[in-house]
Amino acid sequence: MKSRIPAIARKEALHILRDWRTLYMAFILPIIMILLFGFAITFDIKDLSLAVLDRDHSNSSRDLVKRFTANGYFRLAAEADSPEEIARLLDESKAQVALIIPQDFARNLERQEGGKVQVLVDGSESNTATIGTGYIESIFAGMNISLVREALARKGMRPRGIPPIDPRIRVWFNPEIKSTNTIVPGLIASIMMLVTALLTSLTVVRERELGSLEGLISTPVRKHEILVGKMLPYLAIALIDCAVIAGLGVVVFHVPFAGSVTLFVGTSLIFASSGLAIGLLASVVAKTQLFANQIVVLSTMLPSMLLSGFMFPIESMPKWVQAITYLVPARYFIKITRGIMLKDQPAADLVVPTLFLLILGTLVFTVSINRFQKKL
Repeated sequence: MKSRIPAIARKEALHILRDWRTLYMAFILPIIMILLFGFAITFDIKDLSLAVLDRDHSNSSRDLVKRFTANGYFRLAAEADSPEEIARLLDESKAQVALIIPQDFARNLERQEGGKVQVLVDGSESNTATIGTGYIESIFAGMNISLVREALARKGMRPRGIPPIDPRIRVWFNPEIKSTNTIVPGLIASIMMLVTALLTSLTVVRERELGSLEGLISTPVRKHEILVGKMLPYLAIALIDCAVIAGLGVVVFHVPFAGSVTLFVGTSLIFASSGLAIGLLASVVAKTQLFANQIVVLSTMLPSMLLSGFMFPIESMPKWVQAITYLVPARYFIKITRGIMLKDQPAADLVVPTLFLLILGTLVFTVSINRFQKKL
């Protein structure tokens, strides 16, 4: 066995070097995906288009508009002259938020009668509307505190206790609350899951279609030796891909890497083995290369994006969907990558997700061996 597995691995490596499509899939595709998804996917909402109908034209109304546009979350898209124009701007999606300031806004504030302001939000995109509403509430909360302090100061009172509770919030591990720092570690897991499975999904079925499998199965090489030998070159490629993708995340997207590189490489090796095992299983059970690719996409990319905690919190999913997520390897590697890159977690804290990856990879590889038949 010591000589047979390296021989098969060498044979597979030579095939990789001769096939430009495999090289493209192995080295170019991951880079394209991390750059494309890294720039395209973001949970940060900025530059919300704002339409303003200012019927007061006072310093107070202009100050309110300035508070909206000064923080980068809103940009002034239009100044309307009537409620009908506001409705048209929202209906045509030329404005996502509309601010309507009534007459006597400043005078009511001076008389401490309260200034009523109407804010309309386009709710057709619920996530954007929810985050935008939070920004709006924060702006008005800050303005209300400033007005109360000014009113108390004019009366000779010291507004030291306004607001009564002054929370001092500190965010750990991602102080700037940049969604990129959360997305990139998840992208590493999702991209590696897809690429590793795609690489090995064609190994067996391709030889079956080309007719070269007959010569291989006629040798005394055992089934597990064939599959292990075919997996080894792709495992080396997967580790290179993982290093390249993580490096791009740090250099291009400025994601911190606070943890151990050795621990990251070791856990990446286990995760890549799981992905390669899934690809081998698809290659064994499929009759054509197209069918093998379809199996891989459906079993790796979609679950990695939707059921791993990458895009949506697992805790907010229905219980029966949460149960399915335990079968998604990317779920565990996302926890590992975020723990290593952002939190500098030690190996002891990552034992459980690593064990789950080992168990899943071993089970899938065992099934692949059992399904692989040394016959045509």
